[in-house]
Amino acid sequence: MLNATARKEIAGRKEIIDENRAAFLLGLPKDQLREICLLSGLGHSEPDTDAGPLVFTYEDLYKLCRLIVGPTS
Repeated sequence: MLNATARKEIAGRKEIIDENRAAFLLGLPKDQLREICLLSGLGHSEPDTDAGPLVFTYEDLYKLCRLIVGPTS
């Protein structure tokens, strides 16, 4: 999870989406979403812990969606 300052900074710019909602919106199980995030570097969590819940911006979700779907013509 992000610290309070980072969360306010992101929230001031964009809405924050939690891990459960992101998995639902992308149609993925949470475990698979975590694996993709680990490999791609997308999503945000508290720097000291890997087990904390991830949070996303809509920009993160857009990038994840493009990554999952792949290039389209």
